[in-house]
Amino acid sequence: MLRIVGALFVCVIFAESARSQDAAKSAGPPTVVPFKLTRTQHVVVRVKIDGKGPFHFVVDTGCPVLVISSEAAKKAGLEGEKGVGVIKKLEFEGGLSQENVKARIETPFQIEGMNNMGLPGVELHGLMGYTVLAKYKMEIDLSRERMIWTPLAFEPPPLDKLKLKDGSAASIEIMGTLLKVISRLSGLKPSPPGTPRGFAGIELEQAGKRVRVARVLEDTPAAQAGLKAGDELQMIGKQAVATLAEALAAVAAVRSGQDLSLEVLRGGERLVIQLKTATGL
Repeated sequence: MLRIVGALFVCVIFAESARSQDAAKSAGPPTVVPFKLTRTQHVVVRVKIDGKGPFHFVVDTGCPVLVISSEAAKKAGLEGEKGVGVIKKLEFEGGLSQENVKARIETPFQIEGMNNMGLPGVELHGLMGYTVLAKYKMEIDLSRERMIWTPLAFEPPPLDKLKLKDGSAASIEIMGTLLKVISRLSGLKPSPPGTPRGFAGIELEQAGKRVRVARVLEDTPAAQAGLKAGDELQMIGKQAVATLAEALAAVAAVRSGQDLSLEVLRGGERLVIQLKTATGL
């Protein structure tokens, strides 16, 4: 059985994964973490920082730490000393979270450059590096915009501050300023800011040629509207759905506070469920 996460749905995938004997032990079940592939072909995940967001981070296996732009840190209320702050709770879209995460507060020149040139198609807020990613076994399917993250019982070692050959601290401010000037001279516009996705609180599963409600989370818009586990989803708004992929596509643009109509089949009877989405990632 496969359950997939979408903008509207919070789901978990259960699967067996082979692992070598000397690898870190699993510390939790595999979880689907959705991502967006930007126009620049960067893998971007959405997170909340201490309950604020959403923020867009590039998954960067070549970055040694979590780097958050100065502007995003300010929006999240993250204060730092000597350019380093501690995020009390870092929440990923899909349900995973980490606590007391150290972050480098500095605007990466790659992020500043792409944002000022409007290249990604969405505002980027930082780089998700080794100290965060190393806590998971990650499986990525770029063709389907889905990742499976399995929490590991592994604590990444702390990293020393990066320095240049002459011993001075590495800085990315000069490159960022240069790219900002280039973007202005080129007449390019910045990427638009992120907007919260709509959240209903539903888990879906593929049942043959039908999409079925596997679970309705408590105290969510779906539960309050009367949606029930076992309901067969027929339409989302004016879009007919028969597969999980179609369901995800139909809710991709749903935003917080938006009225949403779901047509379901329950015991042979067609019902129309009306709800207003809450704030998600």
